[in-house]
Amino acid sequence: MCLTTEALALFLNMIMVPEITMEPGRIIVHAESRDAHWVAVEDEWCTMAPQIDRLDRFATLRAE
Repeated sequence: MCLTTEALALFLNMIMVPEITMEPGRIIVHAESRDAHWVAVEDEWCTMAPQIDRLDRFATLRAE
């Protein structure tokens, strides 16, 4: 999933996560379940967090 810089800033302000680490080209949102890494790709910020969450849910289903 990718967002523009403006959309990512709005998203981060809306979720009000207390811990965010910023470094050049990367923003790390420290959430309760795991960290979400946003990486600069050209003029957008992208994350694999939704795909990782989906894979975790499927793994849980298979384990039961």
